[in-house]
Amino acid sequence: MSRIAKADVNRALDHVAKTLVKAGGEDGRISRADVKKALPELTTAEKKLADIFFRFVDHRDFKAGATVTKKDIDRAVSYAKTTMVAKYDLNTNGLSKDEIAKMSITGQRAVDLAKALKGAGAAAAAD
Repeated sequence: MSRIAKADVNRALDHVAKTLVKAGGEDGRISRADVKKALPELTTAEKKLADIFFRFVDHRDFKAGATVTKKDIDRAVSYAKTTMVAKYDLNTNGLSKDEIAKMSITGQRAVDLAKALKGAGAAAAAD
């Protein structure tokens, strides 16, 4: 397996963040119901990352009755890029299979989506 660039994984995180914010609608709040309603419209890789990433964001905002907002999502994306992705690329030459295996499930789902998006981009370019 070839390596995958951190930038591709970071783009996948940005992609799912935009998807979650869009699912929240006009009120600026993203609820579990909003995410559940949006999941069927996503690809398999998007669903897996959106679901686990939303739960990660919701868990980080641990106060009872707290709502998830775009600001919460943005903070979580920033954290994920540095702690869940960049931290594992020890030799800064892209993420190898062994480095990916050491990542959290959320990080691994981001890698899966990055691969899917990259594959979709290659397929679209071939058309």
